[in-house]
Amino acid sequence: MRKLLIATAVLSSGLANAGDVKGNGENEYISVLPTYDVPDSSRGTTRHGGGISIVYGYLLSKHFGVEVNPTASIFNTGKGKGTDFYQYGGTVDLTYSFNDRTAEKAFLTPFFVGGVGGVYEDVQPTPRKKGTFVADAGVGVVSKPFYHGLRFRAEARYVHDFYNQFSGSGYDDYRGSIGLEIPFGRTIERTVELPPDRVEIREVIKEVPKPFVDSDGDTVSDDLDKCPDTPKGLKVDAEGCVIPDQVIELRGVTFEFNKARLTPNAETVLDSVVKAFIGQPSLKVEIGGHTDSKGSVPYNLKLSQARADSVRAYLLSKGAKGDQLVAKGYGKSQLLIKPETSDDDRELNRRVEFKVIGH
Repeated sequence: MRKLLIATAVLSSGLANAGDVKGNGENEYISVLPTYDVPDSSRGTTRHGGGISIVYGYLLSKHFGVEVNPTASIFNTGKGKGTDFYQYGGTVDLTYSFNDRTAEKAFLTPFFVGGVGGVYEDVQPTPRKKGTFVADAGVGVVSKPFYHGLRFRAEARYVHDFYNQFSGSGYDDYRGSIGLEIPFGRTIERTVELPPDRVEIREVIKEVPKPFVDSDGDTVSDDLDKCPDTPKGLKVDAEGCVIPDQVIELRGVTFEFNKARLTPNAETVLDSVVKAFIGQPSLKVEIGGHTDSKGSVPYNLKLSQARADSVRAYLLSKGAKGDQLVAKGYGKSQLLIKPETSDDDRELNRRVEFKVIGH
């Protein structure tokens, strides 16, 4: 661990705020809110609907904010009653939070929301398509951050639709939603005045951790990994060594048609795998060869054994030890897909597998 020397200021109780400025946190966010809609009964639909709301919010202060809220909704007409009612649009809203949204201390923060906007009404095949104004108001609650700044958010809104307002009374709809609020943007900071004659400077030793490096991708850092170059897909213990009794398919290890000769692509795959046997002398695996269902049992058994032997011979030529590898052909006795109905099924059944038998 490297050590970093940092000078910090310890302030007396006489510090004064340089204005009511926002505290620490992000002042921009996006909320993804699936919605449950209750349309006005006079629309001629059922009282059920659903949709999605994507909210962009910006905190103007620790209590007030502004949000842009695009929405899309479907109001169900019911079975046999024609095409559903589609509505697209959005509002611009002001919010008031009862707690300091920037302090991140309160477990739940209730808020008011209200604003105006517009929607496009779409009902087929009647001629009622048109744009119209809407106004909304509601209440909600947002949680404190729980994972990388994410918050839970739930709200309920009343939406007045001015559709045909001059020839009728418009529509009164209701919408409930619950989802996540995702922070992004500039960091909000609190500024203070520091009386220079009342500041005490201390030196603090802070430990700076080393960066996490995991060359073989087994989730164990290189400085703790006692078994380097583990093949992808194998589970390891806390020291990075392979746990026995696992089976993985060597994807990309293919052969010439009806032969045991490795393709160039197969050799490339095995070149990356052989490093594990060189770096981990105690690693022992069974190389299993498998065929598809075409052909006789004896023929497929012989072909799969030859292919497993071919993989073993190539790994030995690249540095693996003989006591680390056992080759065994299974023919068509262990089909992954049965029955085979396509060439893709047969290709998936023609495979080479590693089974860890010791470490």
